[in-house]
Amino acid sequence: MKTDLLPSFTGFAFCCGTLIALLGAGCSSPGSASDTGTGGTLGSGGQSGVKSSGGSTGSGGGVGSGGSAASGGTVGSGGSPASGGTVGTGGSAASGGTVGTGGSVSSGGSPASGGSVGTGGSVGNGGSVASGGSTGGSVSRGGSVGTGGVPGTGGGIGSGGSAGSGGGAGTGGTTGGKGGSTGTGGKLAGGAIVTGGAGGGGASGTGGGQPFKGIAGGACKVRTAMNVSWYYNWSGTENEACAVVNGVEYVPMIWGADTAANIQTAVAGFASKGSKYVLGFNEPDNTAAGGGSNITVASAIALLPAFDSVANIAVGTPGTQANTTGQAWFKEYMADVAANTALRADFIAIHWYGWNAGSCDAAASQLESYINYAESFPGNRPIWLTEWGCLNQSAPTAAGVIAFFNGALAVFAKHPRLARYAWYQWSPNCEVYNTDDTLTDLGQVYAAAPAKK
Repeated sequence: MKTDLLPSFTGFAFCCGTLIALLGAGCSSPGSASDTGTGGTLGSGGQSGVKSSGGSTGSGGGVGSGGSAASGGTVGSGGSPASGGTVGTGGSAASGGTVGTGGSVSSGGSPASGGSVGTGGSVGNGGSVASGGSTGGSVSRGGSVGTGGVPGTGGGIGSGGSAGSGGGAGTGGTTGGKGGSTGTGGKLAGGAIVTGGAGGGGASGTGGGQPFKGIAGGACKVRTAMNVSWYYNWSGTENEACAVVNGVEYVPMIWGADTAANIQTAVAGFASKGSKYVLGFNEPDNTAAGGGSNITVASAIALLPAFDSVANIAVGTPGTQANTTGQAWFKEYMADVAANTALRADFIAIHWYGWNAGSCDAAASQLESYINYAESFPGNRPIWLTEWGCLNQSAPTAAGVIAFFNGALAVFAKHPRLARYAWYQWSPNCEVYNTDDTLTDLGQVYAAAPAKK
């Protein structure tokens, strides 16, 4: 990109081009404006569902549940064939219990209640010591109390684990996060393994949000301390890129007029480096002495196709002053864009500065009026407040500016089309950082505001 596309930092770092801005000349005359942006904070995810334990293998009953020959009692104590069942039904001493233990009415059940040899389980399939009765019955018939065995021996319905115990759905989770993995329920009373339901997908997180809070200018140290998500510097290249990528988006600008070929080359270069947006001319309604690019509406419209030629980069409108001169220029520009469907204006860039006493009120009411004005243009375009602050008589105290800033944040919350903002700090009581790059009181408040939305 040609260097004459980019004003020197001395020429634009103070928006108005000189330190006169600090004394009231301003970057824009009675009420200029700025850009906006941000995204909500990164959405917190959540852990994926963990596997639930269904039930230990031992729930079917240990070796001891059958009773040793000594504890089970002799044939006589276990019950006669009439009361406890035949020796074959109760099970031999080797299969898990003596005749007395396996064959009592309450424990083993009579052939009618416990099931036939095939249903309740013969010595071979009624349940080995390890399995606790895999063929002894399903949940409905093998494991009910008094059918397959008493609770704790054959295992009650609940001992195997309900189908849902296999693992809950994932808790939250970032976008695309996995839910709980399919859980294995464990063995039921009859011994069958039940697989719990697959965990549901985690709820979508915030996705990290979109860039919202930015700043005009500032070194890497400042941008990091201010916790911004984007910034620009009235240029097409960064004046100080961070040595380590920190996720703060840089947005280039075509500050002033140039040939269509040079503008097209520059915009294509921005896109090739990954830029998704380009800002248009800086205060074309303002004179060069006032920090503007001083371009007529007709010239700006004639150069707009050079911006539009690159499809994968969004083009911002020129950012004009908020005074009557700036509004007249912008209305004519937007009317010309609306009249030609081949022209693009993907988002609206505005500047606003409180100027007179009381214009930076704690409710930010006058700033909101200007946002309403920007929203009145057809097209439902996003709005970037690329320059804003309090100049001249509008910032008598540092505390008053802090109150105004907090009021502005509340206003932004009511205007979802306000997509990004970037504070202009070169004015008394509006500084967010000092000459040594430490934060002021206002800077601390600014840094605490959400970077994204």
